[in-house]
Amino acid sequence: MVFTAGARAEAQSLPAVAQVPPAPPPALPAGTKVTCTQGPGTGAASATCPVLKFDGLTYWALSYTDNRVAMAIVAYDATGKVVAQWEKPGSRYVYAILINPSAKTVSFAGQSDAKITMTWDELAAPPVVVQVPPSPTPAIPAGMKVTCTQGPGTGAPAATCPVIKWKGYTFWAFSYTDNRVAMGIVAYDAAGKVVAQWEKPGSRYVYAITVNATDKTVTFAGQSDAKIVMKWSDLLPPVAPPAPQWVLQPAPLGATLKQISVGSANAIWGLDTAGFNWKWIGGGWQRMGGTVSNISTASDGTLWATNPPDSLRVLKWDATGNKWTWNIPTGMKQVTAVNANTAWGLDNGGSLFQWTGSAWEKKGCCVSQLSVGSDGELWATNPPDSNRVLRWDGAKWTWNIPAGMTFVSVGSAKNIWALNATDQIFQWTGTAWKQVPGALRNISAAGDGSVWGLNSQGMVYKWQ
Repeated sequence: MVFTAGARAEAQSLPAVAQVPPAPPPALPAGTKVTCTQGPGTGAASATCPVLKFDGLTYWALSYTDNRVAMAIVAYDATGKVVAQWEKPGSRYVYAILINPSAKTVSFAGQSDAKITMTWDELAAPPVVVQVPPSPTPAIPAGMKVTCTQGPGTGAPAATCPVIKWKGYTFWAFSYTDNRVAMGIVAYDAAGKVVAQWEKPGSRYVYAITVNATDKTVTFAGQSDAKIVMKWSDLLPPVAPPAPQWVLQPAPLGATLKQISVGSANAIWGLDTAGFNWKWIGGGWQRMGGTVSNISTASDGTLWATNPPDSLRVLKWDATGNKWTWNIPTGMKQVTAVNANTAWGLDNGGSLFQWTGSAWEKKGCCVSQLSVGSDGELWATNPPDSNRVLRWDGAKWTWNIPAGMTFVSVGSAKNIWALNATDQIFQWTGTAWKQVPGALRNISAAGDGSVWGLNSQGMVYKWQ
């Protein structure tokens, strides 16, 4: 009988990036050092180092003391012991770790934004066989027993039992109390709780376990040297889905973004500090043109902008001509767009206007910043008025949303995010603001659930 409780680990065990102090890890391999920088174009030391958390291991991207253009990717277990190590040429002096869930890769970004990329399979440390006392054991499932022998031709009990340590789990090969020719392979978590078990016929009374890293199998050998073989992937017990998190994305090369605007997962634009607009092309940024002061990406991919220094100019991006078009009446300091034909704007006095298709029609007053979703849901903030947050009811601003936010972004009525004056992040639950870990200076939500943001240094993050 096989017990499972959900999808296997390849669907559940996503890598995550954490920031830790730059102190050397417990066992620093000879010839390596910790060098974490603030970004791709500077050698200035960072106050923290990015590390990868994956399957119960912590991965450091170390540099070499001889400064070769390479990184030592080193995996540590929970006790600080090195369990795997790779030398990867192509970059040095890590500043960020980027995760690509669709490609199942991890990239270690360093000096000059050069990157080292490894697949999740490459990063997987092999199972390790250790010898442990046969008693006491964790809680043994009903109908099973510990029977570890000294070899294939004897029933004499061994002083120790072979078990597997892998991905934070311990795997025992039990026999059955009715002495059937089978083994019960049982996976325990760090607390000693059974998380999965398999009945595997063909052998009993384990005396050895071997690991084959080439074909990625584990073999349990027992009486008369009969063997049971399992693939590593078959041993992966079910685990809970990972918690949502902010994942660092590449920044535009040679530029710092001050605003990000998301219409959907396929329509992401950024605006740099010089006023140039950049398009996300699925792994990096492409500079398209400039210059404007504020952008808004609609759900259909249409890009709008305003440029208050230029007579409060309102513009649309012409993708074919690769330029801003100037055929929209002026007068707005900010615009937020639903699609190519529907948009809202704010003038310098905070008055609200709706685009009719040919002109700006005044609707209300007065707020400081606004955002509209793909479904037409329109919200605003007014920091001078006790950080008031408002919702447009079709005729006027309503005041029943809890205050405290300086910036709001609406993807739809079900995807609303906000920031307060100290860069804390909040998500609207439908009745209240729920704080989300992290700190961002700018945020943008889309109707399809996409959420991207920028921190105070212009580093780009995606909610995943």
